[in-house]
Amino acid sequence: PVRAADLILCLERALARRRLVDENQRLRGELALYAAARTLASTLEPDEVFALALEIAGRALGKKRGFAIFQRPDLSDSIGMHCDGLVESEIARLRALIAHGKRVDWSAYPAIARVERGPLAELLRAAELPEAGALVVPLRGEESDAGLLCLIEPPDRPDALPQLAIVAAHAGVALRNAERYRRARDRAFVDDATDVYNARYLLEALDREVRRSERYGTELSILFIDLDRFKLVNDNHGHLVGTGVLRQLSRLLTQSVRQVDTVARYGGDEFTILLADTGERGARVIAERIRKWVADYAFEADAGRTLKLTCSVGLATYPAHGRTREALLDAADKAMYRAKSQGRNRVCSVSELT
Repeated sequence: PVRAADLILCLERALARRRLVDENQRLRGELALYAAARTLASTLEPDEVFALALEIAGRALGKKRGFAIFQRPDLSDSIGMHCDGLVESEIARLRALIAHGKRVDWSAYPAIARVERGPLAELLRAAELPEAGALVVPLRGEESDAGLLCLIEPPDRPDALPQLAIVAAHAGVALRNAERYRRARDRAFVDDATDVYNARYLLEALDREVRRSERYGTELSILFIDLDRFKLVNDNHGHLVGTGVLRQLSRLLTQSVRQVDTVARYGGDEFTILLADTGERGARVIAERIRKWVADYAFEADAGRTLKLTCSVGLATYPAHGRTREALLDAADKAMYRAKSQGRNRVCSVSELT
């Protein structure tokens, strides 16, 4: 017969083995979570930080159903969004609500918590998503980068909050790195003569904006601007006056567009402007305004004299006129040369080339 003491000893050993197995599984899961979260450190684009953090958080909790919303730092009035595990109808409702002004105040969520009330609860309710048990994870950098993860119907696990805290901590470091990288990149990509971005920055920014337009289903336009007969300015007044004219033109172009748009000197007297979330019709209005402002402007020359100049503008729009950086630049350049061939001081869109 089995003695009671032996039975108790066997049970205690079994329980100890079970606790050891559970602890090993917990430690392996925590190590895997740390390893996944560390990949955030190499991510220097804020929207990719939020997308990856959402994926890691969902995987850690075994529940891939949620979304991330965040402020896009280069578009101050635009909210970015990534979804994981939501069906198309739910995503469409969320996008429509955010597009029509249903915004979330990031400061209302200072820490990881259950969603009980406030703007996020209202957003979930309006999007017909379940509020009960939803978790909010705020993510912030040091400056402008801010947003949150919302995990819908997460499992009721005691380790949920500590695991999300690990993800949030690594994402916060990644956002701060992204902000520092953006500052350093901006300083390195400024044209010395005109104080606007240079061609290197333009190529990178255009790549980035094409990817965003593809992801969010928005349009993007590019203006290719060239001063008419600028060579005569250098020949008749000297290169010092010519450089001064380019500097005045860059200020004029910067004042003629929104803060979220990108003005860059492409080379010589050629400038480009990236117009975010702008279709062909809106870009033409802006291009015509620039053309008129340049024609009416009195450029300062030497000895108190002024110069009157004009410009030719080529216009191309994503995706109608090209889906890559190279295609858009080439199309806008050809449209600009068509404007010159038609008499200069005019705007030509790629749509007119055919």
